[in-house]
This record gives sequence, C-alpha cells and structure tokens, in this order.
Amino acid sequence: AQGEAALWRLYDAIRAETLLLRGAESDLLSHDTAQAMTTRGPRARLVEFPGVGHAPTLVASDQIDCVAVFLLGASQAEGG
Repeated sequence: AQGEAALWRLYDAIRAETLLLRGAESDLLSHDTAQAMTTRGPRARLVEFPGVGHAPTLVASDQIDCVAVFLLGASQAEGG
C-alpha cells in the first residue's frame, strides 16, 4: 500500500500532457487503474487496444496513428 501511494504521488506530480497506451488484455495494468490515471495527475488520455497484452508493440498502423496524432497535436499546441 505504501509503495502504491508513493507511485500515485509521483504520477500526480506529472504536468506534461500524457498518453496512456494499454493493451486490453494486460494483467499488469488493470482497466480500473488506467481509468483512475485519466482523472488525476496529468489526466492521461487513455487508449486501449483490444486483443493486446500489457505493452502494445506500436507496429500496427492504428497504434502508430494514435501516437502520431497525440504527438502532432501536442506539437501544434506548443506552436511547433
């Protein structure tokens, strides 16, 4: 419990725009925890990929597009 509380404190301190990619079949990051990450700290944008385990490999076009849109949107918001 203390370790989890420490991790949440660190997460809550993040101020950068955050994209959270989660494989819907992950046994390491629960759906509930991922949802909580969208409501606190940097309020991450959550994208879940069906049929994928813990870490999406980012080789499928839908996964690549998701990251590209996020990064390009952040760049444009900064005036880049």
